[in-house]
Amino acid sequence: MDMVTLGQTLLLSITVAGLYAVVASGLTLEFGVTGIINFAHGEFVMLGAFVTYLLQTYWNVPPLAGMLVAGMAMALLSFVVFDGFLARVLRQEEHNQILATIGLSILLLNVAMILWSPDARVMHAPQILPSLTLGGITLPGNNLTVLLVGIVVYAGLALFMRRTRYGLLLRLASDDPELAVYTGVDVHGMFRLSFVIGGLTAGIAGGLVALVLYVQPLVGTDLVVRAFAIVALGGLGSIGGALIGAALLSVAESMVSTFVPGGGSWGYGIAFLIIVLVLLVRPTGFYGVERRA
Repeated sequence: MDMVTLGQTLLLSITVAGLYAVVASGLTLEFGVTGIINFAHGEFVMLGAFVTYLLQTYWNVPPLAGMLVAGMAMALLSFVVFDGFLARVLRQEEHNQILATIGLSILLLNVAMILWSPDARVMHAPQILPSLTLGGITLPGNNLTVLLVGIVVYAGLALFMRRTRYGLLLRLASDDPELAVYTGVDVHGMFRLSFVIGGLTAGIAGGLVALVLYVQPLVGTDLVVRAFAIVALGGLGSIGGALIGAALLSVAESMVSTFVPGGGSWGYGIAFLIIVLVLLVRPTGFYGVERRA
């Protein structure tokens, strides 16, 4: 193991962690406020990737602008889906909620397959930022962009939750919905807002996926498995924990992929292993707390 390869691996894993954190933060916010585990979150990421790809490929829209459009489009879609569909299962049994979001995931995946086929696509976008060279280590400009956008989205979400009135209302609705109703909080509106914000982050994450990975209907499925491992590590409902979990998973995957023979095909295995270990050792994750019954 030479130091240049190790440094290159760690640096690239940190940029991937930025993408993972954006995907997982929206998922954990949705669960933290509503209690619904949204299995369709990955498909919103996938749709955001297609929006960014199509805008750049056919209309030459810059990727950063495409990400914003994708984020707003997924926020609008989340609003429609929540009010038209998910709100109806909020008070139902957990297994009904799970089946509802799995059904939505399958529906969106099949629509994408019909519209765009299962073929993978690569967005040939120019480097947004110049490459960064540190000694013998090189960080491509678009990977650096992913890291910076991930930091901005995560920091913006954390500040929103801690420093704004709506962030306070979201936390009140999350901690005790019945008490929040008595204090005048529009709990249903807060539940809807959490999904809209989750959709916004999913759309932006999709743009990052299109920038450095590939665009294909199953890309969201690949990412949501990792997102569940991340929120299991950090704790369901903990946005801060999502950042820690994203970094740990990304570094683990990169180290195994680089230094273990055949490790490149172990991505899912690592994610599932993390989920199982966390459930055995600390079911609430590093920063999660048990929800009220």
